Amino acid sequence: MSSQSGLEVFERAVLARGRILRSEANRRGATPGILVLTLDVGRIVIRPGDDCLLIEQVEDAGRLPTGLESVDDEEPWWRLLGQPITAAWPGGVEEGVGARGLGSLMVLKLRFREESDNPRIVRLETAGRAVRVSLEEGQVEVQA
Repeated sequence: MSSQSGLEVFERAVLARGRILRSEANRRGATPGILVLTLDVGRIVIRPGDDCLLIEQVEDAGRLPTGLESVDDEEPWWRLLGQPITAAWPGGVEEGVGARGLGSLMVLKLRFREESDNPRIVRLETAGRAVRVSLEEGQVEVQA
């Protein structure tokens, strides 16, 4: 696992203006609920932990979890493909993009597109053995 915190992994993607290219999930494996986001600047694996999101950047595609299926055509990902990630912050910290939350990262919000360009905010949170994904505007929930 990366030595960086999950938030730092996404902050690096924000600084690089990474564009989301693909989204995949493992729904039937021994460890369901894994979400993998592929950006043009790297791959990010998100897993549910006991009380937090476990996030790591994976350099080698051969080290990705097995049993992944594309979820590109599902909410909210079909709306976001090709869009740049422009902000990441812990849920509950509505002021100050990039602020560090206290304790573990249970909720993470990701903004795609600039604030002035009809942004989409995706909320990632732990939900038992799954990562719950919802689009802030419409609150469309997808079990990954």
